[in-house]
Amino acid sequence: MEDIVLLETKIANSKKQVFQLQFAVGEFDMVVADNANETCEIYEVKHSKEKANEQLRHLIDEEKLKNTEFRYGKITKKVVIYREENTTLENGIEYRNVEEYLKSLV
Repeated sequence: MEDIVLLETKIANSKKQVFQLQFAVGEFDMVVADNANETCEIYEVKHSKEKANEQLRHLIDEEKLKNTEFRYGKITKKVVIYREENTTLENGIEYRNVEEYLKSLV
């Protein structure tokens, strides 16, 4: 599922960098960097139908966020792509349904 989301996002965002970002410990499954505006979006892609705090650990890791913003610009969106309904948490992190996300790329 991660590979499909990454590939389809790359195809739909030809003017942006779309990639997986590795850290010494952990990774962002997908980063969409807009170099022209010095902004980026970070994503976790999960096979789950349920929300869990474990899914957010990288998206709320202050060191990872700081390093990402230093290199790719201001983070404008934090998203977990999963297999259930769209929702936004109090902290602003979005949960997006994978099928709806992929359809929105067209």
